[in-house]
Amino acid sequence: MSKLKYKHILYTTELSENWKEVFSHALGIAEQYKAKLTFLYVLNTELIDLLTFDVGLERFPSIDKKFTEAKEFTTNINKQVTKKITRAFGKDIIKDINILVERGSPVKIILNVAEEKKCDLIVIGFTGKATLKNATIGSTVNKVLRKSKLPVLVIHNI
Repeated sequence: MSKLKYKHILYTTELSENWKEVFSHALGIAEQYKAKLTFLYVLNTELIDLLTFDVGLERFPSIDKKFTEAKEFTTNINKQVTKKITRAFGKDIIKDINILVERGSPVKIILNVAEEKKCDLIVIGFTGKATLKNATIGSTVNKVLRKSKLPVLVIHNI
């Protein structure tokens, strides 16, 4: 059996209360294996996307304006996420990680980014308030666990 070697780790978060602790785990694993680390924050826009494309709102002339606004909003969120990371971990950390903010279905985005970036491991947090034995894992975490072709490390922090 060959020894594990992670080359690229994907950390994904919704920036819940324990994101720093979970990110610390991802950082530690990346440092231990000298792996690349991608920090992914997904803006869940499933409902908006459904209304826009499935109902046909893209036919309206104002839709181009909405897409421009959405892109600007995403860029602004990326800056806010970068500030949160630097406040929590210092400025030097930014040069060592790739920060992505994406819009869409969280599960699809997480799995697509993991594949596109050729990641070896997905690290994700779970903030369920029940005991782990009785907890129902959140829907995003559960779906990533079931659909991922990669190992998924779920960090539970109450």
